[in-house]
Amino acid sequence: MRIKRHWLYIFLTVALISFFGYQDVQEPLSYEFAPQFDGNDYEQLYLLLGNSDTAKDVIAPHPFSQRILVPLIASLLNTGSIIKDFQYVNLLFTLLSVWVIFELWRHLGFELKWFLAGFTWLLFHWTGIIRLNAFDPITVDVPLYCFQALFLLLVVKRNFVHLIWLAPLATIQKESFIALMCILLVYGLWHNKKTDEGFYKIPFIVAGLVLALLANYLVNAQFTPTESTRNALQMLAYQAKEAILNPFEMVRWLAALSMAFGPALFLTLRQYGATYRYDNTRNLLLIFSLTYFAFGILAGGDMTRIIYLGFPFIATWILFELKDLKTNQVLLIGLLSLPLMVIYKTIPDPAFYWDLWQSWYPEFAEKSMVLIVLGYVLLVWFILEKSFNPKPSA
Repeated sequence: MRIKRHWLYIFLTVALISFFGYQDVQEPLSYEFAPQFDGNDYEQLYLLLGNSDTAKDVIAPHPFSQRILVPLIASLLNTGSIIKDFQYVNLLFTLLSVWVIFELWRHLGFELKWFLAGFTWLLFHWTGIIRLNAFDPITVDVPLYCFQALFLLLVVKRNFVHLIWLAPLATIQKESFIALMCILLVYGLWHNKKTDEGFYKIPFIVAGLVLALLANYLVNAQFTPTESTRNALQMLAYQAKEAILNPFEMVRWLAALSMAFGPALFLTLRQYGATYRYDNTRNLLLIFSLTYFAFGILAGGDMTRIIYLGFPFIATWILFELKDLKTNQVLLIGLLSLPLMVIYKTIPDPAFYWDLWQSWYPEFAEKSMVLIVLGYVLLVWFILEKSFNPKPSA
């Protein structure tokens, strides 16, 4: 039975309180002393789109120059503070994300315990939708949670016609949506051929993909970077080469996966492998989760953040696979995962505490810290597996 809709208002209230609470306790990043952070590139777009007198005659490098949606909305607010303008946009999309994720999970029939677990992880994890973006507010990431959850909801409900407007809109927020549309098209063609049920409306998917590509082309034509940089394919190839040349990067990637989703992710992988069956919803969740696992190592250096941005896919897949666990088992997973949330600390400012900031991220931390994170999660996973699946007595 689906949970009552009044829970949506409870989760929205918690999100609202958490958002403003972390604004008070978490100091934002000192962008002027940390030029390597993406927020400085988004600031260029914000000033340019807002026709500011202080705008530079420099367009942000690729791929930042393509991501105009959030800087445009923020520039229209024009409160006099770029931090506040982006925070207001982040607040709007945080609440929209909670709403759409709630509708997605409700449609899939998850029990209340999973809503409590999932939203706790989303709202209070240090790299989640609120805390990381209180630290790094000049960002375009927050709408991803909303758009990706809506994308998934539209697909499972077969409302493919809405991809025609969602795909181009989400693409000018972040170009990775094109990859999601391509994967959906390929899988949809394969599924329709395999099952003969015609679940996927291919013309609408193709139309959405074409409009997404067109939107991306038009934005690139209008906002051509001042300096030549790597395109998306070159970036993927570069990151792949780095991973091959530095094998420990794979260990960092596993640790980033562990930090982002904890032992529940490994329980899910084990559950999927032990109970494989062909199921359309299950296939979708797996395919798009694997896409974000790949993004983690191929789409940039900050693996933990990138992997966590796949929350609408990965967390939903985890809940889908583990939905039959008992309440006490869910509580045990949550308690043992608490250290990964780092609830009792604020994210240090890398402009002044670079080494301390790096220690939070498995992709940047000392090797010993990487092994501690990965070792802890694998140990907890082993304990949980033994606890949940004891060997039968003779």
